[in-house]
Amino acid sequence: MSLLAQGRIWRAELSKDGSAVVLAPQRDGLPEELSELRELRVEVPLERWNAVVKHAWSDRKLLGGVLLDFASPKEHVAAAMARDRVWVELARVVIDATAALVEGRHLVLEPASKGNQ
Repeated sequence: MSLLAQGRIWRAELSKDGSAVVLAPQRDGLPEELSELRELRVEVPLERWNAVVKHAWSDRKLLGGVLLDFASPKEHVAAAMARDRVWVELARVVIDATAALVEGRHLVLEPASKGNQ
């Protein structure tokens, strides 16, 4: 896997086949109070990445719902979204990963049509 972005709590990697972004907590150095998140893994297909980016800063509950669709084990998503520090860093890692995906030409930005502005 190819590293796209990382923080103190989260990392984002491009899957081996380049079809998905894998979000997971950093296992090494994760504070004890966040140890329950160690096994969380969210593999979001690139075609659904827009939903993650769209809700990263705008709506924590909607972001949690999108991540829930792709998470394993699912019960840890609610715990991650409930902690402000964890959610804020996740949002930052998502934005940084998006920039890396665009720079690496895995995602393409297109201008919005007049009807979608």
